[in-house]
Amino acid sequence: MKPILAMILCLQAGSLDPYYKLKEGTTWTYKRLENGVERKVTARVTGEKDGKVSLEWKELNADGSVQEEAVVTWSIVEGILTAEAATKTPDGEEQKLVFGVLKEGSKKDDRWTTNAGEFTHLGTAEVKVPAGTYAEAVRTQLKLSEDAKIDFYLVPKVGLVKIEIHEPDGGENRFELSEFKEPK
Repeated sequence: MKPILAMILCLQAGSLDPYYKLKEGTTWTYKRLENGVERKVTARVTGEKDGKVSLEWKELNADGSVQEEAVVTWSIVEGILTAEAATKTPDGEEQKLVFGVLKEGSKKDDRWTTNAGEFTHLGTAEVKVPAGTYAEAVRTQLKLSEDAKIDFYLVPKVGLVKIEIHEPDGGENRFELSEFKEPK
């Protein structure tokens, strides 16, 4: 009985792995649109240590200059796939952002609370981004306030493919995957 229980626990523990445990050298390029201003965002896996996958994250202006750089770490914290970003603005100011995106074992209509707010699992959806169409993207939503929400779309073996930020004033802000490359 103990080997069966151990095997079940191992399978459950790895259920979020395909969403963030990607090989060193994996790269993503995103198109970011914020209130009519378009920027390019690049991310590259730099390594994995103690279950944490680190990415180099750069947001570039239209002229190629760096708007913002960050180290983003993906890991499982208390059963929730969590992103932690340590950013540096061009003027050298450091900021930290932490949010849980997907709860292990959750399914449509499940809710959980993180330090960022309340999340809801919205099921799977087809999502079209410049990099292609993903038929079974998991969609979660973070409710910041009654009028402010963020939708996250994740795909196994690809990771984060889209973020839509719904602002109270109706402003448009989204990230869409435009290119995904696995290392050879």
